[in-house]
Amino acid sequence: MATRWIIEGKIDPRWPINTRGNIGEVFPEVLTALGYQLGVLPAERAWREAYDDLGIHHKGDFSTDDPTIIGLYGGYAYLNLSYLRMMGVRAPGSSPEAIDVAFFGEGKPPPYEPRKGDRRVGSSLKILRTVLEALGTKETPPLVADSFEKAERYKKRRPSLGAPDDDLVDYLMEFPEAFSGLFANHMKTTAIAAIVSGILSDAATAAGEPGLVTHLIGASGNVRSAQYSQELSAIASIVRRSSSLTAAFKDGVEDLLDRLPDDEDGRAFSAGFGQFSAKHGHRGPNDWELSSRTWDNTPELALGAIDRMRLAEHDLSPSTRLGKDDAKRQAAINRVRPHLNFLDKVRFDKALEAIPFWSQAREATRDRAVRGAMPAKQVYRELVRRAAERGGDPDPVKIALLFPDTELRDYMADPVSKLDVIAERAALFARYSAIEPRFFITSQTQVPTLEQLEAAASAAETTPRAALGDVLTGDAGCSGVARGRARIVVDPSDAMALQPGDVLVAPLTDPSWTPLFLPAAAVVVNVGALMSHAVIVSRELGIPCVVAVEGATDKLVDGTLVEVDGTAGTVTIIEEV
Repeated sequence: MATRWIIEGKIDPRWPINTRGNIGEVFPEVLTALGYQLGVLPAERAWREAYDDLGIHHKGDFSTDDPTIIGLYGGYAYLNLSYLRMMGVRAPGSSPEAIDVAFFGEGKPPPYEPRKGDRRVGSSLKILRTVLEALGTKETPPLVADSFEKAERYKKRRPSLGAPDDDLVDYLMEFPEAFSGLFANHMKTTAIAAIVSGILSDAATAAGEPGLVTHLIGASGNVRSAQYSQELSAIASIVRRSSSLTAAFKDGVEDLLDRLPDDEDGRAFSAGFGQFSAKHGHRGPNDWELSSRTWDNTPELALGAIDRMRLAEHDLSPSTRLGKDDAKRQAAINRVRPHLNFLDKVRFDKALEAIPFWSQAREATRDRAVRGAMPAKQVYRELVRRAAERGGDPDPVKIALLFPDTELRDYMADPVSKLDVIAERAALFARYSAIEPRFFITSQTQVPTLEQLEAAASAAETTPRAALGDVLTGDAGCSGVARGRARIVVDPSDAMALQPGDVLVAPLTDPSWTPLFLPAAAVVVNVGALMSHAVIVSRELGIPCVVAVEGATDKLVDGTLVEVDGTAGTVTIIEEV
């Protein structure tokens, strides 16, 4: 059998439950060697350091330096649910169930079973200090500014794209050090946001109405992921008012920037899109992966979203949809607060004030971590381009299957010499990519081989389609009720069938999907939880959202009229195609 570039992880018996939940938004695709060595490995180290600073991590938690929080099984990245629950176990006033609600709502995870060593007095005291500081937050946390500075420092060190190969490779190999600090900040804000939102989740549950947590959190305002949609909507309005731009878009988005009309509208569009790319060009599908497409290197991704937005005849501004958000939030507060004791009321009130800042901080530090990778992606693509001119493969994903620490320099010196290796690994990559990964892996004996995954896929039964009157249930994401035609979209770059007023139905979403939210009447995703990207952005844009609707993209027929209830967490079939 061919040598595989995939480095399969080992299940730590103390932390056995691993899940694709939540991490599917971050690493939706099979990992490359480039992404694993320069991204996942430093992320694991940074995650441990962040949890150590917060007090979640205890010195004896891990017996090895091998990745445990982020595992690699069957070609895909997994999160260690067992260990992440320690946030809830060790944080005073929180619970493992609150962490599940925040991050792992889908898939019915195995329940938490207490074990010796889970609770640590020292850890709880340190986390208590962290939580008290977090609940007193009344402005943007300093971690956000620190992430901006770290990202800019790495960017400024980037050599010219005309520099020698070795200089570019050297810069690429510096990425893990720069990325570690950025990722640590993101993990800190994520953990704190989870704990603070967990207080609100527990309060809603105590009141007997867990779905009210979506109202309690509400829209935070100034969330970076939502800004992409708002700025692209403004650009789409230029197209909507212009006959010359409309004609250009009707001919498709491929090479559109080279076909812009030479008139005032064309220049206005070019300027607006250029400003958008300069600010947000680092985002794209699978944007933690160094070989991935971005709005900078593949502008058609953003242009396709503009094409969908330009068709909307109604006002896409979130302000028109968020008009009742404050009233809903206050009503939820009034229903929950009477069910709490004095101390819980104090924590509840402080969490209500603090959650907008930590939601913003979580998204901002995530955005900066991805932006910090942009110069590395630019350097990497330049290396791929140069090697292709000398007989190498032009596909950035295929070249990413070479080990960057041992094979990339050899490839740059003699690209043709590695073509057989690249082709061999690309064939394996395609086989892994064709398989749906198992959602939970809870022991070493369950780590599947590629052959086992393929056999299971071939034996799997076809998912039955939902019929008239059926109600698909998931978790409440963002409140509100909307009706529209279900539009199944599995790739944000292939959403040309999505019309304004349709219901966007996706397997999962990351920030590259955000522009598709604005023209949609509602959003439904297969996986997700309270802190999922789909939920956060839907709240900011005022769009009803239901997450964790298992198999929604398979069960719903494209074009079916559905009603989405974002508070109840239901999708009802109103009319069949």
